Amino acid sequence: MSINIQAELASAKLHLDRAIEASIQARDIRHLGKLGAARYEIVETLIRMNKEAEVIATTSCVS
Repeated sequence: MSINIQAELASAKLHLDRAIEASIQARDIRHLGKLGAARYEIVETLIRMNKEAEVIATTSCVS
């Protein structure tokens, strides 16, 4: 069974987005900073993974 890390991270980001929106609507800001920080880390990881994939693709085309 193969796990697509990028798909799992994107799914986690979506869940965090929903949790953040629900917290905002409920005016419950106790954990909003932590949720936002987690979302930020996921987005940064996805960006790094995409950049690495581009480098690998470019390198393999050049070889």
